[in-house]
Amino acid sequence: MNRSSNAARVSPATVHPSATRGRKTLLSALAALALLSSTPAMAGILTFDSLRPDVYASGQTLNTSSYNLHFLADPTTAAGGGVSGVGAILDGRVGSSCDIAACPQGASGNYLAILNDGGVNFSRADRQAFSLAGFDYSFIAPVSGLPDMQWGELQLFGTLSNGQVISTSLAFPGQGSDGNYHFQSASLLGGFGNYAFTGLTFSACIFNDTGACSNSLDFPAFNQGQFALDNINISAVPEPSTYMLLLAGLGAISMVARRRAGKSAAFAVQGA
Repeated sequence: MNRSSNAARVSPATVHPSATRGRKTLLSALAALALLSSTPAMAGILTFDSLRPDVYASGQTLNTSSYNLHFLADPTTAAGGGVSGVGAILDGRVGSSCDIAACPQGASGNYLAILNDGGVNFSRADRQAFSLAGFDYSFIAPVSGLPDMQWGELQLFGTLSNGQVISTSLAFPGQGSDGNYHFQSASLLGGFGNYAFTGLTFSACIFNDTGACSNSLDFPAFNQGQFALDNINISAVPEPSTYMLLLAGLGAISMVARRRAGKSAAFAVQGA
């Protein structure tokens, strides 16, 4: 009678230490799974501040923060197999960064400029998929002093793992009260931000006389399709196999915990 009474006051950790440790391990693993599911891995903001100002031609690739930025020629140059200057890392704090075009205001450091109707394609260097949560962008006018009107749109084309391409577009911000174009935040984009991409292309189109927004071989933009990007909120998306491996590990941990609990219970019965 006294032995039973004493046993009732003993903590579970004393009676079944291995089972308790197994349950703690399982709970820790479940917490890790929940964290992995709720927070994309390798999230970050591309600011371009670690890069020195430079210019890039179509066909060149710039690697920064685990992403490859591949610069694309305008449609006319691309069709002829030529090369053109389309990319630049510019310092927004230096007014002389743009000696011809009307560069945007509001950048606290470096930003990416895409010029002369070109484009840029983002992909991960490790070939993982990634998602886009937002970015800052602006129109780069070919010359200063243009009327404040809607000149064109920023275009995004995202490639999914199955090869499907989805697209969306954003109106360029207008001029500020100072007559300059300024960066504006794009945070994002309805369902477009819910996809996992293997590649993402930014380009620009300009409204023509028919009212269509174009930057094509048949309807060129005449070097007016220019834009700037900064503070790109982009995140690598873990492969499905990552989750499967973790789930398999959880199953193994659960099995070990059950076996240990069963052995401890049998020992307690025999020693009662």
